[in-house]
Amino acid sequence: MPLSEEEQRILQEMEQRLYENDRAFVDRVRSEGPRSAASRSMRWSAVVFLAGFAVLLLAFRTSLLVGTFGFLVMLLGTLTFERAARQAYGGQVRAGAQPQPRQRSHPGELVLIGRRIRSRIWRER
Repeated sequence: MPLSEEEQRILQEMEQRLYENDRAFVDRVRSEGPRSAASRSMRWSAVVFLAGFAVLLLAFRTSLLVGTFGFLVMLLGTLTFERAARQAYGGQVRAGAQPQPRQRSHPGELVLIGRRIRSRIWRER
């Protein structure tokens, strides 16, 4: 729900007063916003992924247990990277764009699709 013109004007006035009164706070918030924290987390998770990959490559032929540990470290790095990326960029919606509702298919359509796929598979054999 968009803000009314009056609410937007009040918000802009509040922002302007904040910029005028506490410039140090504004600079600190801009430099250490959620994106910078998330990008720092993304960098560390990439380093963890690469470390796990190195362990996997170096130890897999000699020790299956250590290679599996390297794979798990890679998986941990991937999951933390994905979480940080969602925090930094996942919640953004274009200005003025309304979220699209999910379209649900009818059960009858799924049955028809399944029959069509089965008929193609059996026809090709």
